[in-house]
Amino acid sequence: MTIAVCYPCLEGMVLGADSTTTIGNLHYNYCQKVYEFGEKGSTIGMVIWGLGSFPDTSYRTLMAEVAEKARQTNLPTFGDVACLWSETVWAEYTRIFEQSLIRTRALERKGVACTEDEKKEFIGLKRDLSCGFCLAGRWGANRRPEAFDISFNPLLAGAPAPKSLPIGQPVFWGCGNLINRVNLGIDLDLFEYILKSGKWAGTRQDLAVLVRDGVLIPPANLPIREAIDFVYAEIYTTIKAMKFSQLAPVCGGPIEIAVITTDRPFRWVCHKDLSKAIMDVERIKYDFQANA
Repeated sequence: MTIAVCYPCLEGMVLGADSTTTIGNLHYNYCQKVYEFGEKGSTIGMVIWGLGSFPDTSYRTLMAEVAEKARQTNLPTFGDVACLWSETVWAEYTRIFEQSLIRTRALERKGVACTEDEKKEFIGLKRDLSCGFCLAGRWGANRRPEAFDISFNPLLAGAPAPKSLPIGQPVFWGCGNLINRVNLGIDLDLFEYILKSGKWAGTRQDLAVLVRDGVLIPPANLPIREAIDFVYAEIYTTIKAMKFSQLAPVCGGPIEIAVITTDRPFRWVCHKDLSKAIMDVERIKYDFQANA
């Protein structure tokens, strides 16, 4: 699981994520989810969520290949770059997960005739085969910042069309229940639980109106440094809330944040270096020895 954020601002784009991921049955705390798209000096960044990786190729490799192809072919717009990414990933996604995709679609067609085990299998396949990418920044001579959400799931008939994100509105993916509780006053699961409890006499719209009064609306179009602060606070709060709850700590590890502004290329705000995992182990050994 992940907590990933994109805050599109007038001054540029802020991308952030935690570092915990699950690949197979193994859990890692130092994975990268925020990337510079292409070589140093790029004006595009990416944040990912969902599938931790593909089995036989890395997102990093695909990014390098697509960024190079976009540069060599001189694609005219950022939207064209986003479409190239979607088509490239879709080709890999359908190749790698061909049999799982066939099975998921067969279960969907079966619908209500599915057994309980098949229903659980269907839910698991939809969850495990879903992933997404947000490309954000600017392209070519255009100084205006843009961001695109490209989300994959096993029921799609073709490569997903990139969805343009509005300026001034932060977007979250992954483990968003805490953020929704803080910002919106409630998360979707709790909202549905109340509706189905038998104790709510009003309509869905009635409950939505009541909840609306508790919404904490962040100001639109924050200055870039305030947007960085906002993104960091939301990720940090989610990590700690999950850590100190009865739920699995599905978010954690170092927080990474990057910006692409209208006058500067990709820059790191928070970024773990390649020795981070080693240094943390050495620090723990030192602390243990010092307190022995």
